[in-house]
Amino acid sequence: MFFYSKKDFISYLLNLMSKLQSEMPNLKITQIQIQKTIYIIYAYYLLYRTPICNINFETWRWGPVIYELWKEQTKYKGNNVPLDFDEKLYEKYLELWNNEVRICEVIIRFLMKLKTWDIVKICHEQTPWKKFYRPNRKNLMKDEDIINFHKVSSDNLFSYLNFILIKENLF
Repeated sequence: MFFYSKKDFISYLLNLMSKLQSEMPNLKITQIQIQKTIYIIYAYYLLYRTPICNINFETWRWGPVIYELWKEQTKYKGNNVPLDFDEKLYEKYLELWNNEVRICEVIIRFLMKLKTWDIVKICHEQTPWKKFYRPNRKNLMKDEDIINFHKVSSDNLFSYLNFILIKENLF
């Protein structure tokens, strides 16, 4: 699975989150959860599968951020971000990448069961964010930064996600 544009990758994941939200009507998905979920899936693919697209994440106070997405969603602050499910888009990707869609769904379901601030804590403690973050600076985390960080710190959420996916026969 590979996306030529960051926008397509984000749309794909937002659609999967929307599907999950439609299955769990009380589920509130915030801008922070969206940003961190996108980062975690991106980093998981980079570390355990193949790169999924090319994104440099900025280091913000609450963890890794895609600025363009933040700009679109900032009006929602800590509230539920309205997401629209596109069945045709979902079916298209399911047909192309059935296993990959399932992997992303498992990761999203797992993360949405966590509290927002638990996801933030994971992104602060188990990613290179802690190495690059400086207040009032939007330092970039590149693919090689993520890979190099996890060569040294491999016992973390990402290895746990990989374990879950192996148990689900999705690896």
